[in-house]
Amino acid sequence: MRSGGRTARVVRARGSRRRESPSNGLERMNDLVLRSAAPTPLPALLSPVHLVRTLGRSSDLIRQFALRYFHARYRGTQLGFLWALVLPLLTLTIYMFLFNVIMAPKIGTVLEQTQSQFAVSLFCKITVFAMFSETVIRSCGLVLDNPNYVTKVVFPLEILPVANVLSTLMFSGFGLSLVLIGRAVFYHGLTWTAALLPLIVLPMVLMGLGLSWFLASLTVFVRDVGNLTVVVVSQFLLFLTPIFFSLSNVPEPWHSIAGLNPLAPIVTAAELAVVQGKVPEWQGVVASGVFGLVLMQLGFAWFMKSKRGFADVL
Repeated sequence: MRSGGRTARVVRARGSRRRESPSNGLERMNDLVLRSAAPTPLPALLSPVHLVRTLGRSSDLIRQFALRYFHARYRGTQLGFLWALVLPLLTLTIYMFLFNVIMAPKIGTVLEQTQSQFAVSLFCKITVFAMFSETVIRSCGLVLDNPNYVTKVVFPLEILPVANVLSTLMFSGFGLSLVLIGRAVFYHGLTWTAALLPLIVLPMVLMGLGLSWFLASLTVFVRDVGNLTVVVVSQFLLFLTPIFFSLSNVPEPWHSIAGLNPLAPIVTAAELAVVQGKVPEWQGVVASGVFGLVLMQLGFAWFMKSKRGFADVL
């Protein structure tokens, strides 16, 4: 003990201990709580500059968690991350068998493509849609499944949806690679329009990220949101998106309703650019991009405001 009534400090370092003055420890804890609890004004949360700066400060964590989410999908399996290639390959094989063998007599006379080309076209649209659907569905449990990040440590929870989006993009890259291979085989080569794909899917990535922030937060307070999201995305939205049909063949008033789907121009444009080798119409893609930017910013603001109540629920 030192004179003056101070509590001795004992340094904890590999077996040695460190005792701190109780008052100093409480002051530091209070400082930490005050810093973490300081609310950010709503105008700042609605600023794209603030969004970029917030995520930029945690860029290393985002990269680490994106890789963790990607490897966690196949952890403990014999093939490991090779499943990311095997699963889309099996899906493409099933489509090829379905349209070349089972349904060939029925659809062969109505297609402007061969059965194999139609299978590649369908696989392309499903792969692009899956980028969005997997991102949104997986986002529901990002906070709910990690309560320790909320209650025990000061952690930037807003990075979890971003890491989830990046891991889904990595996984989808394998499926899109098979689309390019199928295009090269059954269409006798690739075209330069395939390079437009990143620009085409960018609005969908923004929409997926915005919805992920909304859903990751809402599921903490209302657990039913997760189940409802699966139904809406995997059933309702899937069949409202022109994957198994063309918008030009949809009668009114359903044509107008399906046209309001912001995913419709993206899926259609991706198939045109990658498979058909045509330059898509950019009007719908740009409109979806504007919608995606707004949705992303609102989702970020909602998440940052609502995350202050996570600890009370979890």
